[in-house]
Amino acid sequence: MKALIKALERQLDGRPRPTPRVLQFGQGNFLRAFLDWKIDLINARGGLDWGVVIVRSLARGAAPSLNDQDGLYTVLTRGVDSTGEAVSQPHVVACVRRELEAGADWLEILALARHPDIAVVASNTTDAGIVYQPCAYDAAPPASFPAKVARLLHERWLALGEHETGWRFLPCELIERNGEVLQDLVLRHADDWGLPAAFLRWVAEDNAFYNTLVDRIVPGFPRDEAEILAAALGYQDPFLVAAEQYHLLVIERRSGQPEPLPPLAAWDDGSVVVEDVTPFRQRKVALLNGGHTALCPLALIGVVETVGEAVRSAAGEAFLRGLFEQEIIPFLDLPADSLREFAEDVLRRFANPFIRHYWRDISLNGLAKFRVRNLPSLLAYLEREGAPPPRLSLSLAAWLTLYLGRFPAAESCPPRDSEAVLARLRAIGGHARSEEIVSAFLADTELWGSSLDRPALRQAVLGHFEALSSGPFDFGKLANTGVDSTVGA
Repeated sequence: MKALIKALERQLDGRPRPTPRVLQFGQGNFLRAFLDWKIDLINARGGLDWGVVIVRSLARGAAPSLNDQDGLYTVLTRGVDSTGEAVSQPHVVACVRRELEAGADWLEILALARHPDIAVVASNTTDAGIVYQPCAYDAAPPASFPAKVARLLHERWLALGEHETGWRFLPCELIERNGEVLQDLVLRHADDWGLPAAFLRWVAEDNAFYNTLVDRIVPGFPRDEAEILAAALGYQDPFLVAAEQYHLLVIERRSGQPEPLPPLAAWDDGSVVVEDVTPFRQRKVALLNGGHTALCPLALIGVVETVGEAVRSAAGEAFLRGLFEQEIIPFLDLPADSLREFAEDVLRRFANPFIRHYWRDISLNGLAKFRVRNLPSLLAYLEREGAPPPRLSLSLAAWLTLYLGRFPAAESCPPRDSEAVLARLRAIGGHARSEEIVSAFLADTELWGSSLDRPALRQAVLGHFEALSSGPFDFGKLANTGVDSTVGA
């Protein structure tokens, strides 16, 4: 490990290690190849001093830790340039100073809350991470991310008082109005715990919770090329993460909020500060994330490993084009021409031959993602057309098939979700008849927020579910499902 650290340090070319100023919840591939990478770049470009302390929610057990390599790791940016030539640019990120575990290191995390240098809290706790879970004030740690934030803010308020000590929050979860939702839940926990009115006022007035939108495709560690990359780089970095060239961070600065910190937009062309993040979010969540989530279960059932493999096929491209043009774009309140242009960019990014983005990774918490990313389009189509959208209905049936394991490759592709969701699906799958299964699935308000069990949608999903469950599914013959007549059988 010492040899690896020395090899990574040589790539820094004398860049200093920064002071910890950002407390980050989440240590997955995305934040490391997006926000931490951006922070490291602005440190280098602007001579800035923004270090990151990462908090991981789960105990790592026998898994490696970033601490083992002094927080250093490699981000590999891959794609094609304007001439069509392949680009593969490594960058060693030096801004991460250490990694803590929320459980084992809770006292250290509380100490960081009291430290005046910590100014920013960043997070990516998945689409289902910003939720309300009742808990005790003295839980060590509180179960949910908002409860942790409430506890840490109170610790800070007690130690440092009310003057210019508030934090600036950059949540990267893909939920609507993520900053506002986080603030509301923090205040709810504070109220639950009977904390003073002065503290609640300080949370609301002296801390900035920004709504954000993040966009970069980050497939993670390129497992199939590990030996080739190690030979090219001269070292083997287990935390290396690959990402596409495109990257965008949109920060909404509402009236009365201070300038976001760190000053990303001043040094990074892929970061912008705007008055309203809504248009950026709508098009990205509906088209890019929605495209991923809609096609994901069909690719997994059809034994297609990567996004690029699926979208470079005639069947996958036609499915997404039809989804975008007929089931998503007409139901977004944004200029159609700009949406079509963005959709074309999405298709090019998905087809990037130098990025291996595995559907298996995308499938994590799939039903929660469908609810956020695809359900608004499905309901808007159903309301306007009086009939269910064919591709989104097929996708919904495919998610049910995937979670229940009703397809030949099920043993090699188990669903990835919380035990609570898996238990609900097991109960749903216990019904005797397919119609009962589909009806229970659509009617589950815990999954969808309200019942989706409407006759037309039920019949569409039922037909697809029975077809997908009846034998091997040939991804190359999506036309046989009736969703796209442009794809040959």
